[in-house]
This record gives sequence, C-alpha cells and structure tokens, in this order.
Amino acid sequence: MHENITLDSSGVVPAESVQRIRRLVTGTDQSGRSVFVEDGEATHQQVVANTPTFVVTDLWCHDTVPVDNSRPADDGLSGGVPLSPPLGGSVFRTVEFPPDSHWLGRADAPSDQVHATPSLDYATVISGQIWAVLDDGERLMGPGDVLIQRGTRHAWSNRGDRPSLVAFVLIGGLTQ
Repeated sequence: MHENITLDSSGVVPAESVQRIRRLVTGTDQSGRSVFVEDGEATHQQVVANTPTFVVTDLWCHDTVPVDNSRPADDGLSGGVPLSPPLGGSVFRTVEFPPDSHWLGRADAPSDQVHATPSLDYATVISGQIWAVLDDGERLMGPGDVLIQRGTRHAWSNRGDRPSLVAFVLIGGLTQ
C-alpha cells in the first residue's frame, strides 16, 4: 500500500538547515553499572523525494520482542531501514517535513503520498505544524500533539513556511 513512498537513496545530502539529532545510548559495564555507550549525532539519515530539506533520521530498529539488553548495543541500522518496521519489532525515527512547496509538484516528486504501513505508529510533533491527512478528514497538529496511527491510509502535509519535526515509533503489526 506504500509503493509510491520510497526513501531516497540517490545520494542527495541533507541540507545544513535540517535538525541534527543527538542520540545517547546506555548499556552496562563489566561490573554491572549503567553507563553511556554512545553520545553523538545520529548519522543514519535519508533524504526523501530528492529534497535535501525532507529528511528521515533513523535512531533505532529491532526485529524481535522481547529485546535482549544483555548483549552489546546494536541499533539495527546497518542497512537501509524500510518505511515499515519489522513485523515483530519497531523503528524509532524522526522526520523533518519541509513546507510542501519545497517538493510537491516537482517532476521527480512522488505522485501520491498517501500510504498505509502494517504497524501501530506513535507520532509526536516536536516543532512546527503538520496536517495529518486521512481518507475522510484532516487535523492540524502542533508541538506536543500525538497521533496514534493504527495501520490506516494517511499522508502528511506541511502547508506552512517552516519545517515540522515529528518523532515516530512504528511497531510492527497488521494493517486494517
């Protein structure tokens, strides 16, 4: 159902203006004490629709539950992460949505942004405003607003003039 939505792998580099995400990861040292095993900029970024201001930053992915925290940290991001999460796992990511005017209507833009993923998604607006668009209605969301997306067809639209940063947790599941 999301054939028209693909994460761009054309080599387009994210714009300097795109929000950089600091990722801290914890673990346990040999004596059993909690420690920080990583503290730095998340580097797994993908440009969408050949638009340097439209960027997905994948932060973590796992493919099984329960998660085994006894082993060294593995963010599951060694290869590309598809739009949908693994059936038995989840993906945590941010998406910086530029204004629609940055990319919609271009010849190389996707013809249809409407899609459904076989997942339960939690979407939280961090900054800016974004429209959550369904088959039968739409709602404007702002900072702190949360959408519980239950495998239904949807799209996102940034009709403003500033970027919108949204954090997503996608949990593998079945589409309605």
